[in-house]
Amino acid sequence: MVPLTGSLAAFTVAALLGALIAFDLFRGRPVDRAIILTHAGMAVLGALLAISAALMGDKRVYLNIALVVVIALLGFTAATRRYKTGQVQKPLLLAHAGIAVVCYLILAAVVFGVNIGL
Repeated sequence: MVPLTGSLAAFTVAALLGALIAFDLFRGRPVDRAIILTHAGMAVLGALLAISAALMGDKRVYLNIALVVVIALLGFTAATRRYKTGQVQKPLLLAHAGIAVVCYLILAAVVFGVNIGL
């Protein structure tokens, strides 16, 4: 249970930083690179902790791990396109954020013992 609680904590920080990034991007403000890197680092830490829980036999996080792969690909694609074109890819960011919210809620339900049928 410790890896899952740590994963939820790391994803909580990543989510808060992600919200800050999104607010700045949608308002046309520049985003501090340190915030972006910390957001990504916390997401990677959360994913690694979820993977460690899965490796210890917790099958409830398999869906989260699959979703994290999709979320990471969307975030990386959005960031790459932004740096190449200078334009914010709002549909990619909305998909990234929307799937991340679903993933976070599933993980929180697992950590807090809510039976969601997984």
